[in-house]
Amino acid sequence: MALRNASAKLGSPMHCTLLIPDLLPPSELGADPYAELRLPCLGMLLARGETIRRAPLAGEDWLCERFGVPRQHDRPLAALMLKADGGEPRHYYWLCAEPIQLRVDRSRLIVAARVSDYTAADAGELIAALNRHFGADGIEFSAPTPARWYVRTQRAPVLTSTPLMEALNRSVKHHLPQGADALTWHRVMNEAQMILHEHHVNTAREALGATTANSIWLWGGGTLPEISRPSYTAAWGGGQVTRALAVAAGIAHHELPANGAAWLAAASAGDHLVVMDGPAQALRDGDVAAWQDRLIEIDSQWMQPLLNALREKAVARITIIACNRENLLETTVTRANLRKFWRRVRPLASYADNA
Repeated sequence: MALRNASAKLGSPMHCTLLIPDLLPPSELGADPYAELRLPCLGMLLARGETIRRAPLAGEDWLCERFGVPRQHDRPLAALMLKADGGEPRHYYWLCAEPIQLRVDRSRLIVAARVSDYTAADAGELIAALNRHFGADGIEFSAPTPARWYVRTQRAPVLTSTPLMEALNRSVKHHLPQGADALTWHRVMNEAQMILHEHHVNTAREALGATTANSIWLWGGGTLPEISRPSYTAAWGGGQVTRALAVAAGIAHHELPANGAAWLAAASAGDHLVVMDGPAQALRDGDVAAWQDRLIEIDSQWMQPLLNALREKAVARITIIACNRENLLETTVTRANLRKFWRRVRPLASYADNA
């Protein structure tokens, strides 16, 4: 009855694109993540649908491609995110300057965590200290929200970067900005470490046992681009990157509901992008068990109601995007596809390019 009511409310069926970065984990983790993993609803959708394998893209790159964000030297996400935060990028070149904690792990320095719980007053003091130090270099830091920091410069450097989500729990050495101007910005990061480490805001936090930012992570550089409006009616979830792209494209952005049933009740007719980054976040935290748990939750809490909605014609098409730097699978399922009973459910590992 609930699905029939949803279908009547919508007036016409919906199309749903589910972006699930790291649905297939990196090959470096081997076969262990797949062990004992049972995903009956997701497995059926993948088995019955029509699958296309494309050139691999990380989640941020897939979103940029879909929203028509042109590549400069880098993906210019910082300027888009700043604008979504209420800032004015104007003609400047911007980088995200995420407050992070670096930690020594064995013989390497890793990006251990993003620090997102500074108060506005504390973030303001830290930004002011950075600007006192770097002002003579023609660069300026800002924090339109305490959790997200940015840095600007008038001259666009030749620089490519690694998004913070990809660098978390990985070696700093292999993910630092690259390009002709990289050494200049490595220096900025190194000097910012000294300023943040010695600042009284952080020493006070350390005394209380709170996580402190002892460095910044630079990524997403560029000037504000013009982007194309995608076919989507609305975007759901996906954090600040998805929100910034939706704002720039002039479409609605919503937080991800608790489950698929709640999403079906809230969504209107049209083409929807739903970004589920829980599995990717679990892997960035180095927690394979949590990655498995997130997929099991997605299967029961999202794929089951969406599968039912497809059967009941409340949803006309479901597209599942599984992406990382090794795989990009695009599976599209319609109600007619569900009748292809001879397509047996396969283990999730069989879809990985390295299987």
